[in-house]
Amino acid sequence: MKKRLITMITAGASALVLTGCAMFQPVDVDRAAVEEVDPDATTIRIGNVYEASHPVNSCGLEPMKEELAGKGFNVLVYPAAQIGSEGEMVEQVATGALDFVNSGPSFLGAWHPEAAVLDGAYLAEDAAELQAATTGEIMSGVFDDMAAETDLRVVSNFYYGARQVTANKPVRTPDDLRGLKIRTPDAPLYLTTLSIMGATATPMALSEVYLGLQQNTIDAQENPIPTIASAKFYEVQDYISITEHIVQGVYLVGNERLLESMDSSKRDTLLAAIDDARVRVEECTLKQEKEILADWKETGEINVVEDVDIQAFRDLVAEELPKRVTWGDTYLAVKKSLEDARSDAGEEN
Repeated sequence: MKKRLITMITAGASALVLTGCAMFQPVDVDRAAVEEVDPDATTIRIGNVYEASHPVNSCGLEPMKEELAGKGFNVLVYPAAQIGSEGEMVEQVATGALDFVNSGPSFLGAWHPEAAVLDGAYLAEDAAELQAATTGEIMSGVFDDMAAETDLRVVSNFYYGARQVTANKPVRTPDDLRGLKIRTPDAPLYLTTLSIMGATATPMALSEVYLGLQQNTIDAQENPIPTIASAKFYEVQDYISITEHIVQGVYLVGNERLLESMDSSKRDTLLAAIDDARVRVEECTLKQEKEILADWKETGEINVVEDVDIQAFRDLVAEELPKRVTWGDTYLAVKKSLEDARSDAGEEN
């Protein structure tokens, strides 16, 4: 029986199927061989689409690489889509050509629809709730089912941040999004969500967004504050509107066969280091969200719009999203579990 690898220790982090299959792009094994330091170490190759300066890499994976260097692992990190798009790297992990990838839930939804649930808009209200949902009974069962079917094993969920909208005008209500061509990641759930919120959603790779905004191919985009900062979208957008429509994590997804092939001691060492990375990423991201926003308010580098009618967006999503996805019941179940936990916490206080 498949071993449950997402436990309270290791994770402390759609029905809509992508059109077509990503083209397979192998990892550069020659580069991996050159970078190998200890020939007896287990090489772990991790890819993602984020810049090296992004917290996922700078606070998470790079320190983890150093931590594991003396523990029998040689970790190779490939940031900034060096070896493929997000969807392509997920496919590489499923086939075993890559060991791990940081992937948003929506991209995994192409492989196992319910894995996209945690990208549902207005679900978790903060990083702590996101982590509770990730390690809760409902999603743990979803992750086990996905690993059994696809060899994609979620081992952690790195806090990515609350997604906000940038544009060249303020966005306070759904009406303000009407007619705006807004870039989303190339996964169906994002397109559905932003369409529900009122925008004209346009899929585009993250690496293409800056130029798209600069050339007016798109009018707006949505991302967490650290990503907006690291990608310098503030240079080509006038306003950031605090919509907080998705409090999001990016899964760290490993190949199930690789994990099961390790002896338990080595696997535990790896998973413990991954959880340390998760904690660091959450701390860094929360800190950056606060500090970057404060800096923007002070410098006016981008205009910060905080008087957003979040309830109007929330009501639209609550009414429409469960109808438009096949995992609506799972979304509602996770949402209820979080609402119940909030209620219980309120009673205790």
